[in-house]
Parts: sequence; C-alpha cells; structure tokens
Amino acid sequence: MKQIMKRAWEIAKEGQKRFGGKVKEYFAASLKLAWEEAKQPKKAILEIRHQPSGGKEWIAEIVGRHPRFNFERRFLNPIARDWSNSGKTGTTTFLLEEGKVYEVNEPFAGRYFVTVVAGEIVEIAADEAAQKIA
Repeated sequence: MKQIMKRAWEIAKEGQKRFGGKVKEYFAASLKLAWEEAKQPKKAILEIRHQPSGGKEWIAEIVGRHPRFNFERRFLNPIARDWSNSGKTGTTTFLLEEGKVYEVNEPFAGRYFVTVVAGEIVEIAADEAAQKIA
C-alpha cells in the first residue's frame, strides 16, 4: 500500500511539471494509475545457456494435463538470442509472466519447473506444478 501511495505522488508530480497547477489536483487520477500499475502481472526474464551439444534449450508454459505426456505445453518464443558467430555457445532469453507455471529445458542441466512470484523466478517441484494447474 505504501508503494502505491508513493508511486501515486510521483505520477502527480510528473503531471504538475508537465501541465502546471497544483500536485493535489492530479492526485486522484494518479492514484488510479498507480493501482492499475500494481494490478498488472509482474514479468521476469530468464536467460538459458545455449549449447547445442547438450540438447535444445526451451521453455514451455504448462497449460493443462495431457493423457500421454502428463502436461499439456505451449512453447514460448525467445525474446532474444545472444549466440556466438558459430552458434555453438551463448544465451537465449525468455519472458515469463507471474501466475503461470513453466517447464524449462536447459542443456546439461536438464528439465525443471519454475513460476514467477513478485517478479522473481522460483523453482518448484513437479508435483507442485501439477497442483497449480489442476
């Protein structure tokens, strides 16, 4: 709550600088904007090592259950690839959203599940991932 009020005053001050008048004239509108910012889902960036000799790196959102493969997956497109000229090393970057469960396949590290909590990436167990999507 304190961060929202602080952000509302910052927005109101920006409005006063840009359009003139008194800061308190902008406060009601800035408080609405600050609440909207707070309600938006947080996102986090995850970088995975790229090493083709260890397998392909990918991240998939878990969207449900699958009778054969246990989880129904929707594979994400990377937002950036920072690979060497040869393409044999580097990093691949993905954008993850809060409230969703993801499966990560990282070369030489294997597969694991993650979720985003308050803008931070948290690793979770497979059974916890299954509970979150049920």
